[in-house]
Amino acid sequence: MDSLCECTSSHPIIVMVIAAIALLMIYFIFVKFFKMVLILGLILLACAGYFYWQSPEDFPDNVKKIVETAREKGDVVAEKGRDAIDDSRELIDGIGKMVERGKKAFSDD
Repeated sequence: MDSLCECTSSHPIIVMVIAAIALLMIYFIFVKFFKMVLILGLILLACAGYFYWQSPEDFPDNVKKIVETAREKGDVVAEKGRDAIDDSRELIDGIGKMVERGKKAFSDD
């Protein structure tokens, strides 16, 4: 660790290059994310236009059904995510207990 600190303090150009590369990577990730959001928005608008074109009088009902379906499925996904987080917390707690037991076992020897 000391050698890393010494290297960065003696070569500030390397730190600037690494920071520039990291900033570029973050920039490109956000650009791709923004493009994905725009494309999904256009797809959503196209679907809404299609439903409206098919039957303008039923359009509000169709939109309500789609929104309700999305909410239901979103709730299911959120519940599965919560369950996965709870399971991982239990796993982490179990690993922590095993590490403590291992430390006690090896410290007594």
